[in-house]
Amino acid sequence: MSDLLSLLHLGSAALSAQHGGASVAANNAANVNTLGYSRQRVDLRAELAAPEVGGVRSLSPTRVADELLARRGRGAQAALGYSRTLAPALADLEARLARSGPPIEDTLSALFAGLQRVAAMPTDSMMRASAVDAARGVAAALRGRAGETQAARTDADARIRDGAKAATALTGEIAALNKAIRMSSDPVLRDRREVAASKLADLMGGSGRIDPDGQLRWVLPDGAVLVDGDRAATVATSTDASTGFRRVEIVDGAARRDVTVTLSGGSLAAELELRDVDGAAAAARLDQFAFDLSSTMNSIHAANAGLDGATGRNLFGPAATVTGAAAAIDVDPAIAADPRLLAAGAPGSGAGDNRGALALIALRDQAIASGGTQTLGDAAIALLGDVGTRAAEAGDAAERDTVIDEHLAGLRDSLSGVDLQEELAKLVHFQHASEAMTRFLSTIDGMLEDLLGRL
Repeated sequence: MSDLLSLLHLGSAALSAQHGGASVAANNAANVNTLGYSRQRVDLRAELAAPEVGGVRSLSPTRVADELLARRGRGAQAALGYSRTLAPALADLEARLARSGPPIEDTLSALFAGLQRVAAMPTDSMMRASAVDAARGVAAALRGRAGETQAARTDADARIRDGAKAATALTGEIAALNKAIRMSSDPVLRDRREVAASKLADLMGGSGRIDPDGQLRWVLPDGAVLVDGDRAATVATSTDASTGFRRVEIVDGAARRDVTVTLSGGSLAAELELRDVDGAAAAARLDQFAFDLSSTMNSIHAANAGLDGATGRNLFGPAATVTGAAAAIDVDPAIAADPRLLAAGAPGSGAGDNRGALALIALRDQAIASGGTQTLGDAAIALLGDVGTRAAEAGDAAERDTVIDEHLAGLRDSLSGVDLQEELAKLVHFQHASEAMTRFLSTIDGMLEDLLGRL
């Protein structure tokens, strides 16, 4: 009877093991479309010393994954998050500049054409009014683009604030999952942590590693620690008094670390790049152009006379500094109100002289912009062209990073993804084994019942 009881125990353990295998296969099949799910595997272990004990038992399900591949995937996600954010942001900046009024080079052409008409008819009030309107058109085009550039930078600043809040939520989630994983071996917890880590990489960049104790540690390029076990730092923002924009800081207890200029991956770094590099460069080019235009034209205009014979007037409101020149540029209010004051003649030459207008027209072909390296027309074209070039480069980078990310995702799917046909085949296999064990147990049970009936 003892042998039959041992066989009954053996069969019971085997039935439990096969049921465990079937349960894992069914769970895999059920999660075939679950984001971030890694295929699980049940390991069956043969017991030692058969036939005295023998049999089989199932171990806890294990997660099929490769940490090296996961780290490469997180790195690719950080690069993709950066380029995928920067490319449309630059394209949006380019579109803003393009739609904020007529092209600057066209308004310049209109200004010089208006001055040519004034040179042909220095005393004609309509020609003078047309030239002044053209000058106002140049100023309006510059102000509009300065406003759009500032708006793009302000929008990026708002997204940086929101991104910091989202990053804080993710660091807290990863830390909580680290704590749960320390107390449980459930593979689903690791899947959830990997999904959160991928989102954090997409947002903040940096790198995460799994330590020997199974805990995920996340570090930024400058060494700032976001997550260490169940401890999570806060990603905060504060206003920089010198710029009015937000700094990004890592707060851990009483310590605050500014990482605004050291972030190098993820969408937050891309927003900072747009705001502080590309947007700032576009604003600086606009300011320099406006400053060069106004200061050069003002110097010539002030040296010549209007129809009233007076000199010393500026055509544009003078810019005290380069910074902010594009947002402030406009035609001098007195000239805007009275085009007779447009200085088209040389001092003391009389009302019909046009040498002042000719001197202003001559600026069209002089290299007075961009530090004396470009004409005003060439510099105006470059204002939009430089942003367009950067947008195209960022778009190419996004396509490249997408290909890399998709390749690594394919490798992950080949290792950790669920093959529905394979899992269904395993389910059938375990089901057949369970049926065999059930028949085996029925046979042993019948033999025990017969034996007990004979006693």
